[in-house]
Amino acid sequence: METSGARFFAVKGKMKILTFLIVCFAAVAFADDFKTIKGKEYKDVAVSRVEPDGVVLKTKSGISKVYFVELPKEVQERFHYNPAVASAYSAQQAVNQATRTSAGRGQPSEVISHGEQVDIKQCLALGNVTVVEFYADWCGPCRRLSPSLEQMAQTDPEVALRKIDIVRPGTAVVQQFNIRSVPQVNVYNRAGGLVGTVFGADFNQVKAYVAQAKTGGS
Repeated sequence: METSGARFFAVKGKMKILTFLIVCFAAVAFADDFKTIKGKEYKDVAVSRVEPDGVVLKTKSGISKVYFVELPKEVQERFHYNPAVASAYSAQQAVNQATRTSAGRGQPSEVISHGEQVDIKQCLALGNVTVVEFYADWCGPCRRLSPSLEQMAQTDPEVALRKIDIVRPGTAVVQQFNIRSVPQVNVYNRAGGLVGTVFGADFNQVKAYVAQAKTGGS
């Protein structure tokens, strides 16, 4: 006859097996494969975060954001992608950046690309100094540098900040500007001439180029 102790250990053993199976299934569900409509593949990656306009993936080489417009319809449906919600989210992001001004003195910063090629000449604030920041959401040094750049643009009416999100290595804008690492900051003078390029989160060097650009230096 089975004792209560035996039943306890039998139940406990079954619970351990069940827990093990749950963990295994969770691990399998955690890993995933993605392929963009242009054929770019992400193998055995984890979804770190889902945003209205895309998914942030954790890969062996780092973190990348893939926008839903780059993914097949079935993936969009799987993550409940809603173009209207995504558009509203992007608009709100733009509003948030535009309102980061100090007493109306500075100029709003503007994200001019999410990985796509960009005609930089059309985006320069001619007559003022333009600071172009190449960054990525997953870049730690970028997150440290960006607030300083935004504060400078907010408080100095002679400086305009243009932000280019490279999204990940190898995108069209990375190839266009031959970006090897982020953050990278280009500083243009009032006439649109490139004064200097800063590699890394060296805000003091950015300020030095901005001062030079204000005087028309090149």
